[in-house]
Amino acid sequence: MIQLENALFRKGLAVVLRDINLVLEPGQHWAIIGPTGAGKSLLLEALAGQLLPQAGQFSFSQNSCSDPRITREQHKARTALVTFRAASHAFDYGRFFYQQRYHAGLEESLDVQAFLGLQNDQLADSERILSRLGLLPLLSLPFIKLSNGQSRKVLIAKALLNKPALLLLDDPFVGLDAAMRQDLVNWLDELMNAGTQLVLVAPPDVLPMAITHVIDVAYGQVVSQRIRPETGSELPVLGIAETATPPLPNWQTPPMPPLPSDRVFDLRDVTVRYGDSVILDQLNWTVRVGERWALLGPNGSGKSVLLSLLYGDHPQAYANDIRLFGKPHGRGRTGTGQSIWSIKRQIGFVSPELHLYFPRHLTVRDVVYTGLTDTLVVPRMVTPTHAADALSLLAYFDLDTFIDRQFGSLSAGQQRLVLLCRALLKRPPVLIFDEPFQCLDPAQIIRARHLLDNLPDNTTLLFVTHYTDEIPTSVTHFLRLENGRAL
Repeated sequence: MIQLENALFRKGLAVVLRDINLVLEPGQHWAIIGPTGAGKSLLLEALAGQLLPQAGQFSFSQNSCSDPRITREQHKARTALVTFRAASHAFDYGRFFYQQRYHAGLEESLDVQAFLGLQNDQLADSERILSRLGLLPLLSLPFIKLSNGQSRKVLIAKALLNKPALLLLDDPFVGLDAAMRQDLVNWLDELMNAGTQLVLVAPPDVLPMAITHVIDVAYGQVVSQRIRPETGSELPVLGIAETATPPLPNWQTPPMPPLPSDRVFDLRDVTVRYGDSVILDQLNWTVRVGERWALLGPNGSGKSVLLSLLYGDHPQAYANDIRLFGKPHGRGRTGTGQSIWSIKRQIGFVSPELHLYFPRHLTVRDVVYTGLTDTLVVPRMVTPTHAADALSLLAYFDLDTFIDRQFGSLSAGQQRLVLLCRALLKRPPVLIFDEPFQCLDPAQIIRARHLLDNLPDNTTLLFVTHYTDEIPTSVTHFLRLENGRAL
């Protein structure tokens, strides 16, 4: 059992949770819901014993309140916290460059088996968990090269291999397609029914059936605790205000010059393979200036690899017939072409993993400014117009007061919004947005969609999502991939 009475928690000098009164009894399974930046992930950290209260009472016992109390270290030993926004704590992404996942022959990270800490003679005992999560075929792959969904499943497996009595999951469904989400929901139900206590942060529309209670968090406080309503009842998220969309950013910087060709991307019989595995199979696709595309498909269908070819990150782009902005990609087959940096200069880019590669100590201001260099490096000088636009973009998402905060101190949703601002700052003619709305609440998604729908008409957009209701209304073209082929 976990009991908190008038608990207050700080990170550094900032109060992040306050007036927390909460009792988690054995046999109860809780969902934590709330808007972006409400403190949901911080509450999970507190329940895991990773945050110490600065005021109030915080106690743990093995089962009921009549049992002797256990120490915080004993509680941590029987608890597993899986928080994907802090995946860089479990794996040192800072040792690698972002594009390394697509390169072969370079220094690799631990493979999945080593990351899980499994020796060969331990695989048989772990087979049920690994098989249930579909990880057996991935054991020899470097962790750095896993997809967003695959890395999430590996982190869950790593936690479960320690057989925790209490499992805490932070947004486990983010980045998963509909089929994988449902499979994970079913499996979490199996775990709860088998005796593992679960507390998770998740949207209210994907909660497992075995969840018994709901905690509403807003502004660093628990604003409601309730027994979960009957199945089919609407479960509103408290703390999301029904406010009008604010005025669009007041741009000071003019848009970048138009592209030299009406064809932004032109791919002919593009094939990408790793050994015997074909990731993209003879793909033909043309994107013209001003077109807005939604790129759809299940996890592992090749979407992110396709985008990496277009953004200049994938080395196999040079072995394929790809023209970007009317010119061959790199040296290509023609012996002519353009540099990676001339390609990136035209594109604003967001991906699910990008936040993991930024140094956590960088300020929000500096992270947004790196959009001017197309790297993780802060420019030495920033013009007053770009500085004004950065502030205007952050203000649009109510983040202007966070401009001097460390990027690593923000919630997962707030980090995604900062990276949206980063991608838009230079006003590029092309946007490649790979699942940009991960971890955002509905109000923030509406605001972000409104901004994208009101970009200049000649802005080209490639937008990846697993949720069709996230697609901007300005999108008129669709490409669906499955097993590396266009359907």
